[in-house]
Amino acid sequence: MFIKPHLRQRRQQGAIALMLLMVVGLGIAGAILAGFSRHALEVYREQQTQNVLAEAKKILLAEALSKRGNTVPVTRPGEFFCPDLNIPGEAAYGQSGLNGAACPGAAARIGRIPWRSYQAAELRDSSGEPLWMAVADGFQERRNTPLNSDTAPAGANPWFYAAANNGAQALSDAADPVIVVILAPGAALSGQNRSTAAQQRNANNYLECNRLTVGGACLGAPNNYANYNATQGRFLNGPRLDANANPTLNDRLITIRRSELLAPLEKRAAQEYQQLINLWAVQAGAGSLPNPASPADPGCADTAAVNSNACTPSPVVCRGHIPKSIALTGVGLLPVLPEYLVNPANRPAAMPGQAAWQNVLLEYDWLYRNRWEQMFFYAVANTPNCPAPIALTLRNMQTPAAAVNAVMIGAGVAQTGQTRVTAADKALLNNYLDPVSSYAAAPDINRRAWDAVPPQTDQYAKLGPADAGNDRLYYRVANQWTYAPKDRP
Repeated sequence: MFIKPHLRQRRQQGAIALMLLMVVGLGIAGAILAGFSRHALEVYREQQTQNVLAEAKKILLAEALSKRGNTVPVTRPGEFFCPDLNIPGEAAYGQSGLNGAACPGAAARIGRIPWRSYQAAELRDSSGEPLWMAVADGFQERRNTPLNSDTAPAGANPWFYAAANNGAQALSDAADPVIVVILAPGAALSGQNRSTAAQQRNANNYLECNRLTVGGACLGAPNNYANYNATQGRFLNGPRLDANANPTLNDRLITIRRSELLAPLEKRAAQEYQQLINLWAVQAGAGSLPNPASPADPGCADTAAVNSNACTPSPVVCRGHIPKSIALTGVGLLPVLPEYLVNPANRPAAMPGQAAWQNVLLEYDWLYRNRWEQMFFYAVANTPNCPAPIALTLRNMQTPAAAVNAVMIGAGVAQTGQTRVTAADKALLNNYLDPVSSYAAAPDINRRAWDAVPPQTDQYAKLGPADAGNDRLYYRVANQWTYAPKDRP
């Protein structure tokens, strides 16, 4: 077929235009797909880092809360291993501290997570870097300071504070401060070098601050954040970008707050105290419970060295402190009194020998070594010195079917207006137990058993949904303890 030249030219031009359009379209599609792929990869890598941070938090918390009460050297349930100050390739890498040393100073309380000490596989962020950690003073490995609901950083050392979105979003508050920060350092940024051993020991080569540095100092004090500085204790979650959208801080972090450690730790202390009281009732008390310790006993208000020969059950007290655990076990005390569980006469028949029995009782030593007796109010009704008709009555809850023979109330961390520093502070029940405003008949129902005549003798109330306190009430019927949780709002 004959086609006119001008028609043929038009068809060729149209084909070329179509081909150009397809090429441009493919280029645009490729660019979109490439951008989408990069975004998808970034999302994936971010999620990978968040996952390992969450897993690390579980591992650190679980280990701290499950530490045994009887170990050599002595450990404290609730404490965290010192960060690893060794570097990859060294024989001690993965162990806490520097070659096993403790970490009392701020510089030693930040480093890589000691995975060998935690008996866990090393977790790395999406850039391939091992995770780091920082521990607030008082919660790291320490063998001579009690750890309980009153533990706080000593001296000028701060509680940790964490934020995100360049500081606009708080990740903690004064009522529930951060005690551990777990950090994913990410890839090295401009100015960070991680090649030599010296560089790998320098936290500045892994963690950043929220402003450019001059001579290694983070600018913008006092409102700056420096993720490598445990002395300052202010941590910022990345990313932080400059004007060209380049990262100047790419650390990711997750926190462990005080409540996440101390609430379950106090619950464990309560459960083990209940086990010990039940054991004492069966083996030493002929079914009766140990009397409380007198609030006037100075050993119940230790502020310096832990006194193992005080805060003992008082034969004339029916409400007061729970006795020190060693006052019930008697392990290591002389003379070996008939009321001590360690007395061979009180050893269960099924126990293979005295050494095995003593090892069982040693598991309760952490309670007195960490002053947990200061955290619990305790009242009884069925001991020889506190017999019926004294009755323990519970309010703000359904009345138990049978008689209540003991009540424990855990005080939790100090609330606004409560001070527990001096021995005089520790002698006031108001500094431990909270008002129960929902019980209109006597809002101070739990707070006067030490300080004044109770408004309703031997009556106790759990917190209501609108009450602001954090006390935990437990009661015993027959030989069974029950936790009466605060109702949800």
